[in-house]
Amino acid sequence: MTQAVAQRDNYTPVHSPMQGGQWGRGRIEKPHNARYALTRLANYLIPFRTGLIVVFVNVLIYTLLGLLGPYLVGVAIDQYIVPRRVAELPKIALLLLATYVLNNLFQIIAGRRMAAISQRALQQLRQDLFSHLQHLPMHFFDRNPTGQLMSRLTNDTDAVNQAVSQNVTTLFASVLSLVGILITMFTLDRWLALATLSKER
Repeated sequence: MTQAVAQRDNYTPVHSPMQGGQWGRGRIEKPHNARYALTRLANYLIPFRTGLIVVFVNVLIYTLLGLLGPYLVGVAIDQYIVPRRVAELPKIALLLLATYVLNNLFQIIAGRRMAAISQRALQQLRQDLFSHLQHLPMHFFDRNPTGQLMSRLTNDTDAVNQAVSQNVTTLFASVLSLVGILITMFTLDRWLALATLSKER
């Protein structure tokens, strides 16, 4: 029965190395098809597409502001500190301060909005899981420990919540930062950028 449920729910049960040891029985579950699992998870986020667009716009803005900060520092050094134009330095300092303040502000907005979306999506996921449990036959509960089922309903969904609320925006911001850094490097000095990349290899 467990194997049938596993095939229906599209995961492969893998026994933990600690199974049967002092910590009791455990099972690590790996998806048969990771793309299908991600697609099913994405379906819970589709109703919040407008909010997700707002989140990604905020991520784009604070990523660009994060790239602007080091550029302004370079401008301050090359055009104000080295030529000893200290009188004009407060202007660039205020602009730099505003850049970092706005950067943190948009990060907070994106984080709070994404957390709210993930909580609402995970609420629907928990409801679907609970409804699914109500339709399972009684012998399924005889063969599966109650603690394992409770862990599925609590710990696993909390892990999904953390992945959706934090890792998605972090990944998107990291990719944007990498692309922005490469564009900036080649815009300022393409030969120095090529030398830097070749040296890293």
